[in-house]
Amino acid sequence: MKFGLILPIQSLEVPLDKLIDELIEEAIAAEAAGFDACFLPEFHQAHLGAIVSPHLIGAAILRATTTLRFGAAVLATPLHHPIRLAEEILMLDWMSRGRIITGLGIGHQIPDFEAFSVNRADRSDITDEVLDILDRAFSGDKFEYRGKHFSLAAHITPSPYSQPRPPVWIGAHSERGLTRAAQRADMWLSDPQRDIDSCARLARFYKEQCAVANKVPHIGLFREAWIGDSKSECIKNWGKHALAIHRLYYNVGTYHKEFEPWVNEVKSREDFTFERISAGRFLFGSGEEIVDEVRNWQAISGCEYLALRMRHPGGPTHLETMEAIGRFGAEVISKV
Repeated sequence: MKFGLILPIQSLEVPLDKLIDELIEEAIAAEAAGFDACFLPEFHQAHLGAIVSPHLIGAAILRATTTLRFGAAVLATPLHHPIRLAEEILMLDWMSRGRIITGLGIGHQIPDFEAFSVNRADRSDITDEVLDILDRAFSGDKFEYRGKHFSLAAHITPSPYSQPRPPVWIGAHSERGLTRAAQRADMWLSDPQRDIDSCARLARFYKEQCAVANKVPHIGLFREAWIGDSKSECIKNWGKHALAIHRLYYNVGTYHKEFEPWVNEVKSREDFTFERISAGRFLFGSGEEIVDEVRNWQAISGCEYLALRMRHPGGPTHLETMEAIGRFGAEVISKV
């Protein structure tokens, strides 16, 4: 089992310049603690401002570390021109000597598609074309591409530092997305909204599609996480912050009755409780409790990677997060 650390894109307590410094410090601490990689989500037009360019901050993190990998978890692929994206990934690949992960998804937020003047209804088709072009761009050869959404001729240089190309991770939960991940990605990464039982069902479909494509399945889970002396202590000091981000997810429509049959039961803020949300989504407690849960999730879903988000916009603080990162390395990563 490998572990990654998903960093927050916003803090309600510190300005953005200070947050960026803190995230770099947290990435350095994650490397020392034994984490494999750090990740940043892509999100635009956040209230009060937030990190809107994961790869730019990723470049700073890669320069500050020596073994830690970095990726977006995940990019809203249709909002990116494929040639610009390919060149950006290549520069990060060379600068880090092969430590960049290409994290891709189809995007979700309606206002972001409007801001970038991209038809949201075409997001799956655009993502497939971007993947087609990235494959050709990373080949080192001249190519032409004529599709519905892109028509271009190019010769992208340099060739990748990573051979044959930087690893591609795809976040998805639809059948089309899971099939795309099976056919074209090196890792399928679940989203944080689906609980472990839903992830297991999705993983079974993904594995079936991998068998059809004659590829080995690789499963990663995006989860919330915190470590303390007990579950009750974690709930007291951290639980409200994790719950707040999932209330945001609920408000923007990322919980679905298909996966969460209780969705229609939520009539007010009070109905969206920690107890309802945390089971199978939040990894928290003492080191021993977390190790047991990790092994349980691994048995249920077949996951081999956990990308964990400890800090959220409302907290915990940077110092509390630094302590938790070190403790997680000593009490969990070294034991699993």
